[in-house]
Amino acid sequence: MSTPHTVSSEEFLPRDTADVVRTVRDSRGRAERLTVRGGELLDDGLALPDQRAVVSLRRMNAVLDINLGRRTVRVQAGAKLSDIDRRLAAHGLGLPIVGDHRDITAGGFASVGGVSSASHRFGLFTDQIVDLEYVDPDGRIGTCGRRHHTDRFHRILGAGGRAGIITALTLDAIDIDKDHTWLTTDADRFLDFDSFVEHAHAEIAHPGNAALQVGRWVDTAPLKVSRPVGTGHVQLGTVRFGQWSSLYPTAPTRSLRARREVGTRTRKSLGAIASAAGGRAGMPVRNAAAGALMFAPKVLTLRDAEYLADTVISSSERGPAYRVGIFAPLSSYASVFYRLHDLFSGHRERTGCFTVISAMTYGVRSTYLRAEAEARNLPVEDYGLITFTCRLRPTALPSELLRGIVASIDDICASEHALRYESAD
Repeated sequence: MSTPHTVSSEEFLPRDTADVVRTVRDSRGRAERLTVRGGELLDDGLALPDQRAVVSLRRMNAVLDINLGRRTVRVQAGAKLSDIDRRLAAHGLGLPIVGDHRDITAGGFASVGGVSSASHRFGLFTDQIVDLEYVDPDGRIGTCGRRHHTDRFHRILGAGGRAGIITALTLDAIDIDKDHTWLTTDADRFLDFDSFVEHAHAEIAHPGNAALQVGRWVDTAPLKVSRPVGTGHVQLGTVRFGQWSSLYPTAPTRSLRARREVGTRTRKSLGAIASAAGGRAGMPVRNAAAGALMFAPKVLTLRDAEYLADTVISSSERGPAYRVGIFAPLSSYASVFYRLHDLFSGHRERTGCFTVISAMTYGVRSTYLRAEAEARNLPVEDYGLITFTCRLRPTALPSELLRGIVASIDDICASEHALRYESAD
C-alpha cells in the first residue's frame, strides 16, 4: 500500500562500484536499513520511507559494452531500459523484456524479477540476465551468473535489493527492429467476469504467434451522485468490463502508418491532460485515460506497444492503492483469479475500503520461475501473472484489516501452489 511520506534521509549518489562499496561501509551505524533507489522518484506525490541513508544509482547509468557477436549488452544498474533499448536499436538489436514505463532501470527491474506483455514468449527480465556484479551488505564486491555461483545469482535476483546492491549486469539481446516491426491488435471485450477469465486462460495456454498479449478487467464500486432535486443521493450501478488483446505481426501500409500517427498523438494528448488534472475534479479525466488504455489501438509499432501504458496509465493511477501480483500455475489459474477477485470485492462490500478494483493478466513462460518452483517443491509448469490494483480509502483500511488481507492472499498462494510477485511497488 502506498501512502504519502516525507523523506528525511542522507542521499548518496555513487558513480561506480567502488563508490557503492564506500557508501555501504560509510553508512554502517547510521542506518538500520539502507534503501536503494534505481532512478528518480516518480512524480506521484509519494516518497520513500523515512531512512537515514538512501543510495541512488541514477548517476550509474552507462551502457558499458555491446557485444554484437554474442548479442549481449553490459550496463550499469542505473541505466534506463528505454535508453539501453535505443542504443541497441542502432545495431539492429533490442531487449526481449522491458517494463511498461520508460524510467525503469536495469538494476531495479532485475531486483523484482521483471515482467512484460512479451513474457509468454521470453519469460522474465531475470531470464535475460547472463551475469551481474553486486555489492553485499558488508561492502564486498561479488559476481554471479547463470553458470557460476548460481545459488547466489538466484538469491540476489528478485530480492528487491535485500541480498545486495546490483551495480552492473550483462543482458541478452535479440535481433529486432522495434521501430519498424508493426503489430495489429486482435481484441475481445467482455461484460461478465466468468467469460473474461475463461478467455484469458485459453489465450495464455495457447498464445499462438502473438508478439504481445495482455488482459485487463475493471470493476467499479456503486457510484453515488447527488439528486438533481431535493436532498440525499442516488446510487448508480457498477461498471464491469474487460478486454483481452493479442498483438500479431503485420505488414505496414501507408494507411496503417497514418492511423498509427493519429492514435499516438491522441494518446499522448490524453495522457498530458490527465497528468494535469489533479484532485477529485480531475478524476473523470483520469478515468477516461484509463478507459482509453483498455481499448488498445488497432495498429502500432512494437516500441509503441511496449510503452503504451507509459503514455496513459501512469497519468490515471494517482492516489493510494493496494497492489499485488501473483504467478498462478496454469492448472489453477482460474481458481486463483476468482479467489483474489472475491477477496477484494468482498472487503469492498463489507468495509468500503476499496473503490475501483482492476486486474491485469498475461502469460509467463520462465526458466527462472520453473527453477523457483522446483526449489520450493512445487509443481513445475507455466504461469499466468495476475496483478490486482485496488484503489483504496486509507481511513477505511486500518493496519489490522490490511494484515488480514495479506494473510488471505498468502493462504491462496499456499493452497494453489502460486507464487507472489514481490515487486518494488
